[in-house]
This record gives sequence, structure tokens and C-alpha cells, in this order.
Amino acid sequence: MLLLLDSDVSTRRKKGNLKVSGEKQSLSRRVSFDPLALLLDASLEGELELVIRTASQVGDPSAANDEGITALHNAICAGHFDIVDFLVTFGCDVNAQDSDGWTPLHCAASCNNVAMVRFLVEHGACIFATTLSDHETAAEKCEEDEEGFDGCSEYLYSVQEKLGIMNNGVVYAVYDYEAHNPDELSFKEGDRIYVLRKGDEWEREWWWARLGDKEGYIPRNLLGVSSI
Repeated sequence: MLLLLDSDVSTRRKKGNLKVSGEKQSLSRRVSFDPLALLLDASLEGELELVIRTASQVGDPSAANDEGITALHNAICAGHFDIVDFLVTFGCDVNAQDSDGWTPLHCAASCNNVAMVRFLVEHGACIFATTLSDHETAAEKCEEDEEGFDGCSEYLYSVQEKLGIMNNGVVYAVYDYEAHNPDELSFKEGDRIYVLRKGDEWEREWWWARLGDKEGYIPRNLLGVSSI
């Protein structure tokens, strides 16, 4: 997982487009800051008021830097729950992945932050999303030697085990999916799906489910306990 270092923040603060006023070159200059850079910095440093101001100035609040890191990633890694709450309510993607495939839920789990983990799960985080580098779920990212490990790990593994069983088997699609084979189901983000069988000896990561009047396989890594 790539985090923004203090040096990176400092460098970004100094960035700006120097604009010369008037038709002729002048010593009068004005510095304009990139709203996304401000949003990322403010989310990392816990400046809620600045986050609120800049979020509306960014075309996409889930926009990321060159490493795929979003404001939500930063707020979670820095432990600013109030900012996480605001960003999710504002519409930030709780399943955005950075360049290594880390979602906000992976970040919260790596910090053993049970409160944030629960919040993200309850707001549509994808339970079985895996990282690109080591193909691990959020449950596998809990830090064993750090405080809070037991609670965080137990909660996430419990959700993994109960997903597709609790709520009478109801799960929600967190992404669109177009079926590639006749025995698969296509679905749209937010669709309410009924899991009939959680995998089998041939298809561990594909569950048999019903959507409307059709039945078929669905990929479990696109499912959450609630709609986004």
C-alpha cells in the first residue's frame, strides 16, 4: 500500500501554476492550487472544513493521484473518521483501488480500525476484493502484532463467512458485471441478489444465485452486504 509521506505533502503544497497578470510580463503573480491536491492533503491532515470546501471543487471526489490514492484512502490511513464519514456521504467510491489494488477497506483493516471497517462494510465495501500484488482480502491485511487485531480480524472473517447466508442470503452488487458464459448472471451495481449456494468443489469463488427469474453463477468479489 502506498501512503503519502510528509515530504510528498510538503512538495505538493508548494506546487501551483504561476500566472502573470496583464498583457505584459509583470512582477505581480498569483498562485492557484489544484483542488484535488488540496483535498488529498486536507484528508490526510484531518482538516475537515478544507475537505468540505474542496470536495465540491473537484469534478470527481473519488479522483486519485498518480498512485491511485484517493482522499478516502488518506483519511482512513490517517484515522480521521469524521472525514471518512463526510467523504462517503458526499459520494466517494468506497471500493476505489489504488495502483496496488488496495481498497479503503484494505487500508482500514491494515490499521486494525474496527470502527472504520464496520462503517465501510455497512456502506457497500466489497468484502472479497483482493489486492493486485498479493491477492489478499481485507481480512488478511489485519496487522497481527498490533493493537486491535483480534476484533478487526474476527469481524471481517465473520462477515466473509456470513455473506450470502445472513439477511436470508441477500447480497448487493457493488459493480456492474456482464456474463461471459451461459451459466453466469449479468447484474448492475446495486442489484439485490439472492445467494442459493456459496460455491462448490469446482467453483469456490463463484456462487450460485438468483436475480429476478434467472439463476446462475456470480463472482463473490463483486458483492457487499449493502447497496452503495
